[in-house]
Amino acid sequence: MSKWLFTIALILVTCEIASPRDLIVKWIHGSESCAANTDPAFQVHAYDDDTIVLRENKCINYEGPFIYLLFGDDKVFMQDTGAAPAANSGMAFPVRETVQKVVDDWAKRHGKSSMALLVTHSHSHGDHIGGDAQFAGQPNTTVVGTKPEDVRVFFGVSDWPNQQAAFDLGGRVLDIVPIPGHEPASIAVYDRKSKILLTGDTVYPGRLYIRDWPAFKASVGRLAAFVRSHEIANVLGTHIEMTTKPGVDYPVGTTWQPDEHELALRPAHILELYDAVARMNDTAVREVHKDFIVSPR
Repeated sequence: MSKWLFTIALILVTCEIASPRDLIVKWIHGSESCAANTDPAFQVHAYDDDTIVLRENKCINYEGPFIYLLFGDDKVFMQDTGAAPAANSGMAFPVRETVQKVVDDWAKRHGKSSMALLVTHSHSHGDHIGGDAQFAGQPNTTVVGTKPEDVRVFFGVSDWPNQQAAFDLGGRVLDIVPIPGHEPASIAVYDRKSKILLTGDTVYPGRLYIRDWPAFKASVGRLAAFVRSHEIANVLGTHIEMTTKPGVDYPVGTTWQPDEHELALRPAHILELYDAVARMNDTAVREVHKDFIVSPR
């Protein structure tokens, strides 16, 4: 397949008709040969009418991150902007175009002329902020900064990282939970409407990289306390790195994952992670679990 045709194919977007709170979906998962890949740049899946999940094509960037859109009456909360194409890949990366179409279609269905888009981040690593420049300076768009102080001030967290903050999208309230440790500005986001908990790179079916062990341990403790006191439908992170075989992950850099783990984890996985880190003393150690791997760095 020619690079020109491949680029055209990547620009196309698929949107699935989903039942309420639907995660029974076969995600695009790359190709054995990316030169022959015909998947769209972003797969767009409706978890429900007001909650959209995007998965980036792994042939654009092997990280294949997930992006979330939560619609309120007044604002759209976007978490992360994806991973920019690998150098010299020549692949299209239409993240703003894709998101804007989803937002415009939602607004039209709900009788609104436009919606304010709020671009936030699960954390500031490059595979989650790769499309920020596409949103900067766009109409009705606010891009939140990526430093802990930027996040703290925007969401009104007065005691970072110990305090949570509520953020209202208009009839839809989110709880912002600081969880540094993987990265200093990491946050979890709980949606009171759908009961989903977004956990970024801190908890997901993959390698849970720890960069600041004391901060990570404390953050997992806060997450465990949160899930014990809240109804959680699904725990949704930003990658899939595990296979369907318990304890077995795909190698770093994999662009084809034909047998990957499901996206969603459960509250029990957070409690399992909490028990694991609580058993470790002053130093984190690599520990393989069925659905994730504790990975110190």
